[in-house]
Amino acid sequence: MFDQCNEVDRRVLAHARILQTLIRYLAEDKPEILVRLTSAFGISHNIGAHEQDFVSAEQCAEQFIRAIEVQILELDQA
Repeated sequence: MFDQCNEVDRRVLAHARILQTLIRYLAEDKPEILVRLTSAFGISHNIGAHEQDFVSAEQCAEQFIRAIEVQILELDQA
């Protein structure tokens, strides 16, 4: 079971990296895409009532979009 979890984790991370790269490429031509993604998934900083490390889907989406924004800023500075 432990190996299966690691494989799933690796696959999810790989998909996230691929999606971030694709969205970054799209955002180069259409910067409004990040605004549309942010408005679609919202901005949330709420922590679960009973868990300190609780992360909502909205928080994951925000982190995902922020990672793309950071990549774009890094490219602009290069």
